[in-house]
Amino acid sequence: MNIKLNIVEKANTLFRTFGFRGVTVDDICRECGISKKTIYNYYSDKQSLANETIKFHYNNLYKQIKTIIDLSGNSIETFFKISSHFRETLNDTTPLFVHDLKKFHPELYKNHQDYKEKLFEKSLQKVLLTGKEEGLIRNDINDKIISKLRIEMIEIGFNQDVFPLKKYDYRDIQLISFDLFLRGVVTSDGLKVYEKFLKKIN
Repeated sequence: MNIKLNIVEKANTLFRTFGFRGVTVDDICRECGISKKTIYNYYSDKQSLANETIKFHYNNLYKQIKTIIDLSGNSIETFFKISSHFRETLNDTTPLFVHDLKKFHPELYKNHQDYKEKLFEKSLQKVLLTGKEEGLIRNDINDKIISKLRIEMIEIGFNQDVFPLKKYDYRDIQLISFDLFLRGVVTSDGLKVYEKFLKKIN
């Protein structure tokens, strides 16, 4: 495997499992089986590596979402599968990751937000537009506002000031958040399709 890619993949996993502050360059070296010198051949410091992992993570997630969109039969199925996929990825991501960035590394947090909004907003708007054409999503909703609101709904589930990790299961938060979101944007026909998907998993 390409050394640089291996560093990014392993660092991304470590950061999302233990939080940015909970991982040292030595930890990354051990995980990759390389020396600090090798890492510093590619990255000037831990922050520059973290920035690369954010870009890596969201580019991969965007490709996965695009595949889901391409293979789904309708917009409700698309939203449902994206939400399910997102919750599965949460198993590998601690809320401490976003918390660390927001509280201690505002520049990294801004990059995290920029990538997320750039990739997710367009994808969500595309699915909402398709849903309107299908008669499954309400025509009266504002795609741009709704896509931003959905992103914020996801983000607040990681906010340790609102939902402390010791008191809440962030997967449950995201499940409830998704249900509220979708019920708020679907038509009566869309609701029927959504409830059919719910019955399949219950």
